[in-house]
Amino acid sequence: MKAQVAVTGLWHQGIVGAACLADWGCDVLAADTDAAKIATLNSGKAPLFEPGLDELLSKGRASGKLNFTTNAADAVRGRPYVLVMHDTPVDENDRSDLSVVFRDIDAMAPALADGVSIHVTAQVQVGTCDEIIARIKASRPNLKFAVAYSPENLRLGQAIERFRKPPLPIIGSDDTGIFQSLETLYAPCGVAWQRCNLRTAEMSKHALNAFLALSVTFANELGNICDEVGADGHRLAELLRMEPRVGSKAMLFPGLGFSGGTLARDMQTLRGLGDRFGIETPQLDGTWNSNQQQNKLVVRQLKKLLGGLAGRHVAVLGLTYKPDTSTLRRSAALEVIADLAGEKCKITAHDPKADRNELKAFVGFTVCESAVEAVRDADAVVLMTPWAEYKSLDFAEVKSAMKGTLVFDTANLWKLDAVVAAGLTYLDIGRGRGARK
Repeated sequence: MKAQVAVTGLWHQGIVGAACLADWGCDVLAADTDAAKIATLNSGKAPLFEPGLDELLSKGRASGKLNFTTNAADAVRGRPYVLVMHDTPVDENDRSDLSVVFRDIDAMAPALADGVSIHVTAQVQVGTCDEIIARIKASRPNLKFAVAYSPENLRLGQAIERFRKPPLPIIGSDDTGIFQSLETLYAPCGVAWQRCNLRTAEMSKHALNAFLALSVTFANELGNICDEVGADGHRLAELLRMEPRVGSKAMLFPGLGFSGGTLARDMQTLRGLGDRFGIETPQLDGTWNSNQQQNKLVVRQLKKLLGGLAGRHVAVLGLTYKPDTSTLRRSAALEVIADLAGEKCKITAHDPKADRNELKAFVGFTVCESAVEAVRDADAVVLMTPWAEYKSLDFAEVKSAMKGTLVFDTANLWKLDAVVAAGLTYLDIGRGRGARK
Protein backbone atom coordinates (compact mmCIF):
# COMPACT_ATOMS: atom_id res chain seq x y z
CA MET A 1 0.00 0.00 0.00
CA LYS A 2 1.31 3.44 -0.92
CA ALA A 3 1.93 6.10 1.72
CA GLN A 4 -0.91 8.09 3.26
CA VAL A 5 -0.01 11.76 3.03
CA ALA A 6 -1.65 14.92 4.37
CA VAL A 7 -0.92 18.27 2.71
CA THR A 8 -1.76 21.63 4.21
CA GLY A 9 -1.53 25.01 2.47
CA LEU A 10 -3.12 24.84 -0.96
CA TRP A 11 -1.90 27.38 -3.40
CA HIS A 12 0.87 26.90 -5.93
CA GLN A 13 3.30 24.50 -4.29
CA GLY A 14 0.72 22.73 -2.13
CA ILE A 15 -1.59 21.94 -5.03
CA VAL A 16 1.29 20.85 -7.27
CA GLY A 17 2.76 18.71 -4.49
CA ALA A 18 -0.55 17.03 -3.67
CA ALA A 19 -1.27 16.29 -7.34
CA CYS A 20 2.21 14.88 -7.99
CA LEU A 21 2.15 12.67 -4.89
CA ALA A 22 -1.24 11.26 -5.91
CA ASP A 23 0.18 10.62 -9.38
CA TRP A 24 2.92 8.55 -7.72
CA GLY A 25 0.19 6.44 -6.11
CA CYS A 26 0.09 8.03 -2.65
CA ASP A 27 -3.24 8.42 -0.86
CA VAL A 28 -3.39 12.21 -0.46
CA LEU A 29 -5.80 14.27 1.64
CA ALA A 30 -5.08 17.99 1.31
CA ALA A 31 -6.51 20.80 3.44
CA ASP A 32 -7.21 24.50 3.14
CA THR A 33 -9.71 26.66 5.02
CA ASP A 34 -10.99 28.35 1.84
CA ALA A 35 -14.22 26.46 0.98
CA ALA A 36 -14.49 28.00 -2.49
CA LYS A 37 -10.95 26.86 -3.32
CA ILE A 38 -11.69 23.35 -2.09
CA ALA A 39 -14.82 23.20 -4.25
CA THR A 40 -12.77 24.21 -7.30
CA LEU A 41 -10.11 21.59 -6.53
CA ASN A 42 -12.72 18.89 -6.00
CA SER A 43 -13.95 19.63 -9.51
CA GLY A 44 -10.47 18.82 -10.85
CA LYS A 45 -9.51 22.43 -11.51
CA ALA A 46 -6.74 24.57 -10.02
CA PRO A 47 -7.50 28.11 -8.83
CA LEU A 48 -4.43 29.36 -10.72
CA PHE A 49 -2.82 28.53 -14.04
CA GLU A 50 0.11 26.12 -14.15
CA PRO A 51 0.82 24.07 -17.30
CA GLY A 52 -0.41 20.50 -16.89
CA LEU A 53 -1.85 21.01 -13.40
CA ASP A 54 -5.55 20.70 -14.25
CA GLU A 55 -4.89 17.45 -16.07
CA LEU A 56 -2.97 16.07 -13.07
CA LEU A 57 -5.71 17.14 -10.66
CA SER A 58 -8.43 15.50 -12.77
CA LYS A 59 -6.39 12.30 -12.95
CA GLY A 60 -5.88 12.25 -9.18
CA ARG A 61 -9.55 12.88 -8.46
CA ALA A 62 -10.65 10.19 -10.92
CA SER A 63 -8.29 7.63 -9.35
CA GLY A 64 -9.58 8.36 -5.85
CA LYS A 65 -6.02 9.05 -4.70
CA LEU A 66 -6.49 12.82 -4.33
CA ASN A 67 -9.05 14.36 -1.99
CA PHE A 68 -9.54 17.76 -0.39
CA THR A 69 -11.02 19.06 2.84
CA THR A 70 -11.44 22.34 4.71
CA ASN A 71 -10.47 20.68 8.01
CA ALA A 72 -6.72 20.42 8.69
CA ALA A 73 -7.23 18.11 11.68
CA ASP A 74 -9.23 15.67 9.56
CA ALA A 75 -6.52 15.75 6.91
CA VAL A 76 -3.70 14.67 9.23
CA ARG A 77 -5.55 12.22 11.45
CA GLY A 78 -3.88 8.79 11.29
CA ARG A 79 -1.49 9.77 8.49
CA PRO A 80 2.24 9.06 8.85
CA TYR A 81 3.27 11.96 6.58
CA VAL A 82 2.24 15.61 6.91
CA LEU A 83 3.51 18.13 4.37
CA VAL A 84 3.34 21.82 5.31
CA MET A 85 3.40 23.49 1.88
CA HIS A 86 2.04 27.01 2.26
CA ASP A 87 3.02 29.71 -0.21
CA THR A 88 3.74 32.04 2.68
CA PRO A 89 2.27 35.49 2.11
CA VAL A 90 4.38 38.64 2.36
CA ASP A 91 3.44 42.17 3.37
CA GLU A 92 3.92 45.31 1.26
CA ASN A 93 7.61 45.32 2.25
CA ASP A 94 8.13 41.65 1.25
CA ARG A 95 8.39 40.46 4.84
CA SER A 96 6.95 37.00 5.54
CA ASP A 97 3.68 36.59 7.42
CA LEU A 98 3.86 33.19 9.12
CA SER A 99 0.49 33.41 10.87
CA VAL A 100 -1.21 31.07 8.40
CA VAL A 101 1.50 28.43 8.91
CA PHE A 102 1.21 28.56 12.71
CA ARG A 103 -2.59 28.58 12.49
CA ASP A 104 -2.56 25.27 10.64
CA ILE A 105 0.07 23.76 12.93
CA ASP A 106 -2.06 24.60 15.97
CA ALA A 107 -5.15 23.18 14.28
CA MET A 108 -3.39 19.95 13.29
CA ALA A 109 -1.46 19.27 16.48
CA PRO A 110 -4.28 17.56 18.45
CA ALA A 111 -4.91 15.11 15.58
CA LEU A 112 -1.32 14.19 14.64
CA ALA A 113 -0.52 10.48 14.60
CA ASP A 114 2.19 9.11 16.86
CA GLY A 115 5.47 8.78 14.95
CA VAL A 116 4.42 11.24 12.24
CA SER A 117 7.00 12.73 9.85
CA ILE A 118 6.32 16.44 9.27
CA HIS A 119 7.98 17.91 6.20
CA VAL A 120 7.96 21.71 5.91
CA THR A 121 8.49 23.23 2.47
CA ALA A 122 6.65 26.50 3.11
CA GLN A 123 8.84 29.57 2.66
CA VAL A 124 9.72 30.31 6.29
CA GLN A 125 12.35 32.23 8.20
CA VAL A 126 15.27 30.39 9.74
CA GLY A 127 14.21 29.18 13.19
CA THR A 128 10.57 28.66 12.20
CA CYS A 129 10.76 24.88 12.36
CA ASP A 130 11.96 25.09 15.96
CA GLU A 131 8.87 27.19 16.70
CA ILE A 132 6.71 24.55 14.99
CA ILE A 133 8.30 21.84 17.16
CA ALA A 134 7.71 23.90 20.30
CA ARG A 135 4.05 24.47 19.44
CA ILE A 136 3.42 20.77 18.82
CA LYS A 137 5.19 19.79 22.04
CA ALA A 138 3.14 22.31 24.00
CA SER A 139 -0.06 20.77 22.62
CA ARG A 140 1.07 17.11 22.69
CA PRO A 141 3.97 16.68 25.12
CA ASN A 142 4.01 12.88 24.75
CA LEU A 143 3.69 12.75 20.97
CA LYS A 144 6.52 11.10 19.04
CA PHE A 145 7.19 13.09 15.87
CA ALA A 146 9.99 14.51 13.73
CA VAL A 147 10.21 17.70 11.65
CA ALA A 148 12.31 18.28 8.54
CA TYR A 149 12.67 21.22 6.17
CA SER A 150 13.43 21.42 2.43
CA PRO A 151 13.80 24.61 0.37
CA GLU A 152 10.94 24.90 -2.15
CA ASN A 153 12.20 25.78 -5.62
CA LEU A 154 9.31 25.05 -7.99
CA ARG A 155 9.17 28.11 -10.28
CA LEU A 156 5.92 29.20 -11.84
CA GLY A 157 5.36 27.57 -15.21
CA GLN A 158 7.77 24.70 -14.45
CA ALA A 159 6.42 23.53 -11.12
CA ILE A 160 5.42 19.94 -11.93
CA GLU A 161 8.74 19.16 -13.59
CA ARG A 162 10.71 20.67 -10.71
CA PHE A 163 8.67 18.89 -8.01
CA ARG A 164 9.32 15.58 -9.71
CA LYS A 165 13.04 16.33 -10.15
CA PRO A 166 14.11 18.93 -7.55
CA PRO A 167 17.23 20.84 -8.66
CA LEU A 168 18.35 21.45 -5.06
CA PRO A 169 17.44 18.24 -3.18
CA ILE A 170 18.04 19.12 0.47
CA ILE A 171 16.45 17.63 3.59
CA GLY A 172 17.37 19.22 6.90
CA SER A 173 16.47 17.91 10.33
CA ASP A 174 17.86 17.58 13.83
CA ASP A 175 16.18 14.16 14.09
CA THR A 176 18.19 11.77 11.92
CA GLY A 177 15.38 9.20 11.94
CA ILE A 178 13.28 11.24 9.53
CA PHE A 179 15.79 11.22 6.67
CA GLN A 180 15.12 7.67 5.51
CA SER A 181 11.38 8.13 5.94
CA LEU A 182 11.24 11.15 3.59
CA GLU A 183 13.75 9.73 1.12
CA THR A 184 11.44 6.71 0.78
CA LEU A 185 8.41 8.96 0.21
CA TYR A 186 10.24 10.95 -2.47
CA ALA A 187 12.01 7.97 -4.06
CA PRO A 188 10.26 8.56 -7.43
CA CYS A 189 12.30 11.77 -7.77
CA GLY A 190 15.42 9.66 -8.36
CA VAL A 191 17.77 12.26 -6.86
CA ALA A 192 20.52 12.08 -4.25
CA TRP A 193 19.13 13.93 -1.25
CA GLN A 194 21.62 16.06 0.67
CA ARG A 195 21.25 15.89 4.45
CA CYS A 196 21.97 18.70 6.90
CA ASN A 197 20.64 20.09 10.15
CA LEU A 198 17.37 21.99 10.37
CA ARG A 199 18.66 25.55 10.43
CA THR A 200 21.18 24.94 7.65
CA ALA A 201 18.32 23.77 5.43
CA GLU A 202 16.23 26.82 6.32
CA MET A 203 19.20 29.10 5.60
CA SER A 204 19.78 27.41 2.24
CA LYS A 205 16.56 28.94 0.89
CA HIS A 206 17.53 32.44 2.04
CA ALA A 207 21.07 32.04 0.70
CA LEU A 208 20.00 30.75 -2.72
CA ASN A 209 17.49 33.50 -3.38
CA ALA A 210 19.77 36.24 -2.07
CA PHE A 211 22.54 35.02 -4.38
CA LEU A 212 20.15 35.05 -7.34
CA ALA A 213 19.00 38.54 -6.37
CA LEU A 214 22.61 39.72 -6.25
CA SER A 215 23.19 38.26 -9.73
CA VAL A 216 20.10 39.90 -11.20
CA THR A 217 20.97 43.29 -9.76
CA PHE A 218 24.62 43.04 -10.85
CA ALA A 219 23.49 42.17 -14.40
CA ASN A 220 21.03 45.06 -14.47
CA GLU A 221 23.61 47.62 -13.35
CA LEU A 222 26.04 46.31 -15.98
CA GLY A 223 23.28 46.51 -18.57
CA ASN A 224 22.50 50.12 -17.69
CA ILE A 225 26.17 51.01 -18.17
CA CYS A 226 26.27 49.04 -21.44
CA ASP A 227 23.37 51.11 -22.76
CA GLU A 228 25.36 54.28 -22.15
CA VAL A 229 28.69 53.13 -23.59
CA GLY A 230 27.40 51.09 -26.54
CA ALA A 231 28.29 47.63 -25.26
CA ASP A 232 25.98 44.61 -25.62
CA GLY A 233 25.14 43.40 -22.12
CA HIS A 234 23.40 40.29 -23.42
CA ARG A 235 26.41 39.18 -25.41
CA LEU A 236 28.52 40.01 -22.38
CA ALA A 237 26.38 37.62 -20.29
CA GLU A 238 26.90 34.83 -22.84
CA LEU A 239 30.65 35.35 -22.71
CA LEU A 240 30.84 35.47 -18.91
CA ARG A 241 28.86 32.23 -18.66
CA MET A 242 31.72 30.47 -20.48
CA GLU A 243 33.99 31.08 -17.48
CA PRO A 244 33.71 28.04 -15.13
CA ARG A 245 33.82 30.24 -12.03
CA VAL A 246 30.70 32.04 -13.26
CA GLY A 247 28.73 29.09 -14.69
CA SER A 248 26.52 28.39 -17.70
CA LYS A 249 23.26 29.13 -15.87
CA ALA A 250 24.27 32.36 -14.13
CA MET A 251 21.52 35.00 -14.09
CA LEU A 252 23.46 37.70 -15.92
CA PHE A 253 21.13 38.99 -18.61
CA PRO A 254 20.11 42.66 -18.13
CA GLY A 255 16.46 43.56 -17.77
CA LEU A 256 14.07 44.75 -15.11
CA GLY A 257 14.53 44.14 -11.40
CA PHE A 258 13.38 41.01 -9.59
CA SER A 259 9.81 41.08 -8.36
CA GLY A 260 7.35 38.70 -6.82
CA GLY A 261 7.60 37.45 -3.24
CA THR A 262 10.36 34.90 -3.88
CA LEU A 263 13.74 36.64 -4.11
CA ALA A 264 12.51 39.72 -2.28
CA ARG A 265 11.20 37.69 0.66
CA ASP A 266 14.55 36.06 1.35
CA MET A 267 16.49 39.28 0.84
CA GLN A 268 14.28 40.94 3.45
CA THR A 269 14.64 37.96 5.78
CA LEU A 270 18.44 38.17 5.70
CA ARG A 271 18.42 41.96 6.11
CA GLY A 272 16.03 41.53 9.04
CA LEU A 273 18.33 38.97 10.66
CA GLY A 274 21.20 41.43 10.26
CA ASP A 275 19.19 44.08 12.10
CA ARG A 276 18.15 41.59 14.77
CA PHE A 277 21.71 40.51 15.56
CA GLY A 278 23.40 43.86 14.99
CA ILE A 279 25.23 42.69 11.84
CA GLU A 280 25.76 45.21 9.05
CA THR A 281 24.65 43.97 5.61
CA PRO A 282 25.85 46.66 3.18
CA GLN A 283 25.92 44.35 0.16
CA LEU A 284 22.37 43.10 0.75
CA ASP A 285 21.18 46.64 1.49
CA GLY A 286 22.81 47.96 -1.68
CA THR A 287 21.29 45.17 -3.75
CA TRP A 288 17.84 45.91 -2.34
CA ASN A 289 18.12 49.62 -3.06
CA SER A 290 19.48 49.05 -6.57
CA ASN A 291 16.62 46.70 -7.40
CA GLN A 292 14.06 49.19 -6.12
CA GLN A 293 15.38 51.68 -8.65
CA GLN A 294 15.62 49.36 -11.67
CA ASN A 295 11.93 49.19 -12.50
CA LYS A 296 11.80 53.00 -12.42
CA LEU A 297 13.82 52.72 -15.65
CA VAL A 298 10.59 52.24 -17.63
CA VAL A 299 9.13 55.58 -16.60
CA ARG A 300 12.49 57.36 -16.97
CA GLN A 301 12.95 56.12 -20.53
CA LEU A 302 9.36 56.85 -21.56
CA LYS A 303 9.52 60.37 -20.17
CA LYS A 304 12.77 61.02 -22.00
CA LEU A 305 11.61 59.67 -25.35
CA LEU A 306 8.04 61.02 -25.26
CA GLY A 307 8.94 64.39 -23.78
CA GLY A 308 6.81 63.82 -20.69
CA LEU A 309 4.00 61.46 -19.80
CA ALA A 310 1.07 63.60 -18.63
CA GLY A 311 -1.85 62.97 -20.96
CA ARG A 312 -0.01 60.27 -22.91
CA HIS A 313 -1.49 56.84 -23.61
CA VAL A 314 0.72 53.88 -22.69
CA ALA A 315 -0.22 50.27 -23.44
CA VAL A 316 1.24 47.52 -21.22
CA LEU A 317 1.46 43.96 -22.54
CA GLY A 318 1.74 41.31 -19.84
CA LEU A 319 0.56 41.71 -16.25
CA THR A 320 1.46 38.49 -14.48
CA TYR A 321 4.54 37.97 -12.34
CA LYS A 322 6.03 35.84 -15.15
CA PRO A 323 4.83 33.83 -18.18
CA ASP A 324 2.89 30.58 -17.76
CA THR A 325 1.13 31.62 -14.58
CA SER A 326 -2.03 33.52 -13.76
CA THR A 327 -0.85 35.10 -10.52
CA LEU A 328 -0.34 38.84 -10.14
CA ARG A 329 1.32 38.66 -6.75
CA ARG A 330 4.14 41.24 -6.57
CA SER A 331 4.06 41.72 -10.35
CA ALA A 332 6.62 44.16 -11.79
CA ALA A 333 4.06 45.16 -14.42
CA LEU A 334 1.67 46.38 -11.77
CA GLU A 335 4.46 48.34 -10.08
CA VAL A 336 5.27 50.04 -13.39
CA ILE A 337 1.58 50.74 -14.03
CA ALA A 338 1.31 52.41 -10.63
CA ASP A 339 4.28 54.63 -11.50
CA LEU A 340 2.74 55.49 -14.88
CA ALA A 341 -0.56 56.34 -13.23
CA GLY A 342 1.33 58.72 -10.98
CA GLU A 343 2.49 60.51 -14.13
CA LYS A 344 -1.16 61.10 -15.19
CA CYS A 345 -1.05 58.64 -18.10
CA LYS A 346 -3.92 56.83 -19.70
CA ILE A 347 -3.07 53.13 -19.37
CA THR A 348 -4.47 50.13 -21.21
CA ALA A 349 -3.24 46.58 -20.71
CA HIS A 350 -3.55 43.00 -21.88
CA ASP A 351 -2.55 39.63 -20.48
CA PRO A 352 -3.62 36.22 -21.83
CA LYS A 353 -3.86 34.45 -18.46
CA ALA A 354 -4.03 37.05 -15.66
CA ASP A 355 -6.57 36.09 -13.01
CA ARG A 356 -9.55 38.36 -13.63
CA ASN A 357 -10.65 38.13 -10.00
CA GLU A 358 -7.24 39.33 -8.82
CA LEU A 359 -7.35 42.17 -11.35
CA LYS A 360 -10.47 43.57 -9.69
CA ALA A 361 -8.28 44.73 -6.79
CA PHE A 362 -6.28 47.06 -9.05
CA VAL A 363 -7.39 50.40 -10.46
CA GLY A 364 -5.99 53.06 -12.78
CA PHE A 365 -5.90 51.07 -16.02
CA THR A 366 -8.22 49.34 -18.46
CA VAL A 367 -7.81 45.64 -19.21
CA CYS A 368 -8.42 44.74 -22.86
CA GLU A 369 -9.26 41.36 -24.34
CA SER A 370 -6.59 41.47 -27.05
CA ALA A 371 -3.12 42.95 -27.49
CA VAL A 372 -4.23 44.93 -30.54
CA GLU A 373 -7.15 46.41 -28.62
CA ALA A 374 -4.75 47.44 -25.83
CA VAL A 375 -2.33 49.23 -28.19
CA ARG A 376 -5.04 51.10 -30.13
CA ASP A 377 -4.26 54.86 -30.16
CA ALA A 378 -1.33 54.34 -27.76
CA ASP A 379 1.68 56.67 -27.82
CA ALA A 380 3.91 53.85 -26.57
CA VAL A 381 3.76 50.10 -25.98
CA VAL A 382 5.64 48.48 -23.09
CA LEU A 383 6.17 44.71 -23.05
CA MET A 384 6.42 43.57 -19.43
CA THR A 385 5.67 39.82 -19.36
CA PRO A 386 7.18 37.86 -22.30
CA TRP A 387 4.29 35.53 -23.06
CA ALA A 388 5.02 33.25 -26.03
CA GLU A 389 2.01 34.56 -27.92
CA TYR A 390 3.46 38.06 -27.93
CA LYS A 391 6.51 36.79 -29.82
CA SER A 392 4.44 36.39 -33.00
CA LEU A 393 2.72 39.77 -32.74
CA ASP A 394 1.99 41.37 -36.12
CA PHE A 395 3.92 44.64 -35.89
CA ALA A 396 2.33 46.05 -39.04
CA GLU A 397 -1.02 45.66 -37.30
CA VAL A 398 0.42 47.20 -34.14
CA LYS A 399 1.75 50.17 -36.10
CA SER A 400 -1.63 50.65 -37.80
CA ALA A 401 -3.45 50.62 -34.44
CA MET A 402 -1.05 52.90 -32.55
CA LYS A 403 -1.04 56.68 -32.47
CA GLY A 404 2.70 56.86 -31.72
CA THR A 405 5.59 54.59 -32.70
CA LEU A 406 7.55 53.72 -29.53
CA VAL A 407 7.82 50.05 -28.55
CA PHE A 408 9.71 49.34 -25.30
CA ASP A 409 10.68 45.68 -25.01
CA THR A 410 11.76 45.31 -21.37
CA ALA A 411 12.05 41.52 -21.75
CA ASN A 412 14.16 41.59 -24.93
CA LEU A 413 11.64 39.27 -26.58
CA TRP A 414 11.35 40.81 -30.04
CA LYS A 415 13.78 41.19 -32.92
CA LEU A 416 14.90 44.74 -33.67
CA ASP A 417 14.64 44.32 -37.44
CA ALA A 418 11.05 43.05 -37.34
CA VAL A 419 9.87 45.99 -35.22
CA VAL A 420 11.75 48.65 -37.16
CA ALA A 421 10.61 47.22 -40.52
CA ALA A 422 7.02 47.97 -39.48
CA GLY A 423 7.89 51.65 -39.02
CA LEU A 424 8.11 51.51 -35.24
CA THR A 425 10.82 52.74 -32.87
CA TYR A 426 12.36 49.94 -30.82
CA LEU A 427 13.87 50.23 -27.34
CA ASP A 428 15.30 47.38 -25.28
CA ILE A 429 17.45 47.04 -22.15
CA GLY A 430 21.17 46.38 -21.92
CA ARG A 431 22.12 46.02 -25.58
CA GLY A 432 23.84 49.39 -25.85
CA ARG A 433 21.93 50.65 -28.87
CA GLY A 434 19.33 53.08 -27.49
CA ALA A 435 16.04 53.69 -29.28
CA ARG A 436 16.32 52.50 -32.87
CA LYS A 437 14.10 53.51 -35.78
